[in-house]
Amino acid sequence: MEKQLFRCQSCRVKLNIGGLDSLAGPDNSHGGSGHKQVPNTASSSFGGSKVDESFIVLDHNKSKAASGSNRNLDESFVMLAGSASSLRQAPAHASANGIPLQPLDSKFAQMAKVFEIASGATKVDQPMCHDCAHRVQDEVEVSIKEAQQECAAYEAAIKRLAEEDLQPLTDQEYAEEMKQAQEAEAAEKARADKLEAELAHAERELSELGASSSELDSLEERYWHDFNDFQLQLRAHVDERDVLLNKMENSAAHLKRLQQTNVYHDVFRIWHEGPFGTIGGFRLGRTNEAPVEWDEINAAWGQTVLLLKTMAQECGCTFSSYRLIPMGSYPQIADKRGTHDLYGPVSRIMCASYDRAMVMFLTCVKEFADWIVSQDNSFEMAYAIDQDKVANMTVRLQFNSDSKWTKALKYMLTNLKYCLKWAITHQKLERNASAARTSHNQTNSSSIRQ
Repeated sequence: MEKQLFRCQSCRVKLNIGGLDSLAGPDNSHGGSGHKQVPNTASSSFGGSKVDESFIVLDHNKSKAASGSNRNLDESFVMLAGSASSLRQAPAHASANGIPLQPLDSKFAQMAKVFEIASGATKVDQPMCHDCAHRVQDEVEVSIKEAQQECAAYEAAIKRLAEEDLQPLTDQEYAEEMKQAQEAEAAEKARADKLEAELAHAERELSELGASSSELDSLEERYWHDFNDFQLQLRAHVDERDVLLNKMENSAAHLKRLQQTNVYHDVFRIWHEGPFGTIGGFRLGRTNEAPVEWDEINAAWGQTVLLLKTMAQECGCTFSSYRLIPMGSYPQIADKRGTHDLYGPVSRIMCASYDRAMVMFLTCVKEFADWIVSQDNSFEMAYAIDQDKVANMTVRLQFNSDSKWTKALKYMLTNLKYCLKWAITHQKLERNASAARTSHNQTNSSSIRQ
């Protein structure tokens, strides 16, 4: 016989219920026990053809834990509703053992009806598997335990009331207590109304505070946005200021270097190189050991003439008889009778004009030195100049040796360097005095405006 399947109504697992062919009739006495035999739970079946007499035998071991009564658990059973007897029964057939059998569809219909009735009686959907039945049994046991505890509490309360022997109140006492209770109730209602009004007021304040908080949040957000923008602008201004300060510092340092630097020192640097005096790196003179080219001598004379003329113009000194004409390597000196070349090459015999030009230049140097003495009595040249001689050595080339001529020119450049030093000092003093006058005038102007 093919096994038929039911599902557990709790976990929906499939239940295998077999052995429907061996269902016994209601008057079957096999086993001699007087009870209807029920197969094990693995293949549950119900005997008998009358539903009114059907019952389910409980498990002996599980029933001991589920009930606190002294009844024999082997006799426990669940009676089904009497309306189940109205089920129509199919014609019974006898099995090989003489047991009346019913058709399979009728058996399943009866089982479905039995499960439905059992579900209505127990308030639990039937059928169930072993695990779900155990779980339901545990829940029922917990409910029973709670009910027993509740009954014990009621019994204790009844016992306590009985021990106190309280008497019922009279109508007057009851009326007074009721009045007091009503007054207390009214007071509590009034208090509740007051608290509700306060709660409503608090809720309104909370709503207003929430709106204020939202507004403050928006203001704070806008403030932080503005703050960040300001910080960015401030950082940009600070960077720009730092750049300007760096430029100012660099410009100030450059200005200081320029103030400390004098153009005379850079352009007209007078120094010496062995027996020669040099100006701007050019040697002035020649010797037998070092026959300097005339181009270099001419360049040195051009620098010398240009230096003396520049110092005289800067200091405001004018020469009485001569006029200096610097023209690079071809300088000239003019007087009332004409101009004289101060450049070579010249021969030692035919050099009268060249000698006269050198003497005229030496005279100009002496006039500029005398003018400095008139401005500053402390000024004194290194070597005395007397007509055509410097320290008793003539600057003429005719009938003179190269070494003496070169030494005389070196002494002349030394005197010219002394004049240059005084001119530089005078220029600084004039510049400082001019700056002081400008600052004083600015201070007076600002005070007048105030």
